Amino acid sequence: MAERRRQFAKKPDEILENVFVGHSEALLGGSENGKRYLLNFLEKFNSIPNTVKFFIYDLLAEDAYQVDDLVLCRQAVDRAGEYLSEAQAENSRKLTEYLPTLRFVERGISIMVEAGEFETALSLCDLAIEIGLGKAYAAKKASIEKML
Repeated sequence: MAERRRQFAKKPDEILENVFVGHSEALLGGSENGKRYLLNFLEKFNSIPNTVKFFIYDLLAEDAYQVDDLVLCRQAVDRAGEYLSEAQAENSRKLTEYLPTLRFVERGISIMVEAGEFETALSLCDLAIEIGLGKAYAAKKASIEKML
């Protein structure tokens, strides 16, 4: 009989806390372990709230980048971008606290510039500026615009 995917009966904040704690513990063994933990978490549970998925994909973008899994990193960047608006709407307090450690935008910009996808990198810079990540992204944007 196929293994069933478990459903959560917890609130999104409780699920998110479980993700952060489990990921921190997995990272003690390195980014590969962190990546594996997040992928297993996504595979194991079928009713993860979208706001939690945003944070999972942000963490996954960083872990994948650290182990040179650029295909997975790019997928995680795209998925984090898809779920950002829901995280803003449903969990703005946690997102505001998390912003200083947000990674998907930085990793996405890096991957896009390396791939020569400057327009996509510029749109990620605009997103970073829009959500308040600071002047550094305005400088990155200006630098990328010089490459065009």
